[in-house]
Amino acid sequence: MTVGSEGKNSPPWAGRFSNSIVHRRFVVGDIHGCSQTLRRMVEEVLELGLLGDYIDRGPDSKGVLDYLMKLSEGGYDIRPLRGNHEQLLLDALDDPEAFTRWKGNGGYGTLHEFGITHPRELPTRYLDFLASMPLMRLLDDYVLVHAGLDFRKDDPVTETSHHNLLWARDYLVVPAKLDGRTLITGHSKTPLFVICESLQTCHITLDNGCYSKGEMGQGAMVALDLDWRDQLIVVENCD
Repeated sequence: MTVGSEGKNSPPWAGRFSNSIVHRRFVVGDIHGCSQTLRRMVEEVLELGLLGDYIDRGPDSKGVLDYLMKLSEGGYDIRPLRGNHEQLLLDALDDPEAFTRWKGNGGYGTLHEFGITHPRELPTRYLDFLASMPLMRLLDDYVLVHAGLDFRKDDPVTETSHHNLLWARDYLVVPAKLDGRTLITGHSKTPLFVICESLQTCHITLDNGCYSKGEMGQGAMVALDLDWRDQLIVVENCD
């Protein structure tokens, strides 16, 4: 469904609902193995930005990666960023402690889906795909990262550490340091009404915890139309 705002006295999240998806630029929050929901989200989208966390916790992480690679190879304009769960997998390749940490954060299920016991057993094309993902996408009007920026820095866009780009939470956004851009992040599971409220701010968050099917106010995949930033595409978990 499409969510937009309307009416002077309506809250920011109140508005129209429809099944239409306009061909524009969209950016999607965390996916976490929900492959069927992802397919329903993107089949009609022309340009698709993604904020990371394609794997772990949901039922079909392999299906998500297969689908994204198929879209990329088929000429779809997809722009996937790396999330902390992809980084956990990459770190686990050569670090036993990182391997244990990843398994405890949903990696065990991902290994099971691939029928392997260690990420080193993954086919090279998956590892290359994950390693090729950048940590940030900078547009004229938006900054896209998985988790956040470090606004303690003079220039958070260029000086934020890789760790904070992937893991930051509960930070104070300083609009003046964004140079007129809006920050868009995933990473932190957020109720839908809070996501809708964030559309009116300089920091939009899009992670509704798609894998949290059945939790009140959560359990959907959420995309933002970058050209009409008062509109969300919300697809309830169908995995």
